[in-house]
Amino acid sequence: MEINSAFNSGVNSLNKASQQITESSDRIANLTTSHQGTSSTPEGANAHSYVSGPVTTELVNMKLAEFQAKSAAKVITTADDMVGSLIDVSV
Repeated sequence: MEINSAFNSGVNSLNKASQQITESSDRIANLTTSHQGTSSTPEGANAHSYVSGPVTTELVNMKLAEFQAKSAAKVITTADDMVGSLIDVSV
């Protein structure tokens, strides 16, 4: 395995995690803003209860993206360490 491919894999995975977090946070923001006008009814206190399912799903997706970002950072760090070891050995 080439070290460049390890770097590329780590960076691509980090970008995907960042994109997932952005998309999930956008969906959460859209859910909460699109349902704000429904709280004027007497049932308004419970008007947001049906939104909790999608919000929970998006929070889980964000947590998964966090783990993906952490593992991508470890891949990048390991590839960097390998480059440092190769330079130390060859010098």
